[in-house]
Amino acid sequence: MQTLEDYKISPVTGCLLRQPPTPPSSLLPYKKLLERSYSLLKTGELRAAVQELPTLDTSQFKTHEEKRLGHKILALLSAQYVWQDGDRNPAEILPAVIAMPLMQLSIELGCQPLLGHIDLVLSNCYPEKTQLGQRQSFFTEAFPSNEMNWVPFIERTADIELMFSDAAKIIMHIISSIRRNNVPMIVQCLDELGDVISIMREMLLLLLKELDPKAFYCDMRPFLSGWSHGQVSKGLVYEGVPDSVLTGAEEGCLEGNTLPKKRVYLGASAGQSIILQAFDALLGITHYDDTDKFFTTARNYMIKEHRRFIEDLQRHVKLREFVVSSDSCELKKAYNTCVEELLQFRREHIKIVEKFIIEPSCKYSANVESLKSVGTGGTELIQFLDRVNAKTEEALLPT
Repeated sequence: MQTLEDYKISPVTGCLLRQPPTPPSSLLPYKKLLERSYSLLKTGELRAAVQELPTLDTSQFKTHEEKRLGHKILALLSAQYVWQDGDRNPAEILPAVIAMPLMQLSIELGCQPLLGHIDLVLSNCYPEKTQLGQRQSFFTEAFPSNEMNWVPFIERTADIELMFSDAAKIIMHIISSIRRNNVPMIVQCLDELGDVISIMREMLLLLLKELDPKAFYCDMRPFLSGWSHGQVSKGLVYEGVPDSVLTGAEEGCLEGNTLPKKRVYLGASAGQSIILQAFDALLGITHYDDTDKFFTTARNYMIKEHRRFIEDLQRHVKLREFVVSSDSCELKKAYNTCVEELLQFRREHIKIVEKFIIEPSCKYSANVESLKSVGTGGTELIQFLDRVNAKTEEALLPT
């Protein structure tokens, strides 16, 4: 394993960027358009304004943070361009002025050329200093629309991401303690990790109080839906991008008779966060082949460093084997406590899905016909989550 910093994970902010980078000069027209995009969405003039943007020179993007900023702005404008008219009339062609630089930055970062968790949360929500004992506050730079419910949706997710900074440090301590065969330290670390997961669960449940289900399902969710179902189920043309230029995560074959052909990419979801996959990898929790395939696909929507963190944990960390082979009852108990906390988090997540996706789909399906009860990532969520939970529970060790 490398250091956390090598995986673009901060010991202070986790996978969140620590502060907004200064935009390269060529990005400024795009940034200014995003800042006034809400009024243009309302009047239906956003697409015309995008078409008038100057060519973006991505060679000016020197640092990782600048590339993340560029990807975020382009991805947000892309979602706004496609869904300017809502579910009624989505665009089928992403203009070259956005499509070409977005594809270039996606290839360099190792992620995908559309709005994802990396853009909504990790590159967009910056922790602000607060006094001890106060709730964390954030500076969130941009939203897909002027719907106020984006604030709790993004910032409560950022709360959980920020807690991962503690979890990541604990994970690294566990790895070093396994090498030293330090059972008491592993027990202590697992106890601490269980506490962190418990706090994450409490943060998740804040969404039940703060997020409006109708606003999420009808107004926000189309921006998260990607190009994989509904009226854009056959994908989107990335104008100016040759068919030979691929990220490697295109779903199926490139579609249609257009030149270039249409590309299918999945929508944004919290499944694109490294957190739960990192916990699974650490604890040695394996999943059914179909659900594991979804997790593997979701990793393609992360930056390459975050993806490598999960893969290195899977490859190099053998905590479960260490616990099974140990005669320490305290170690097995601490391991099981972590698994139980993770299982409880996932059970609470089902409540979130039921309130914000399943129940609204029965009430408002006429408003957002293409979404229904399918996850923004294209997964039948309840069945999927039940299977994930079953394998998590199966990981509990006999004591």
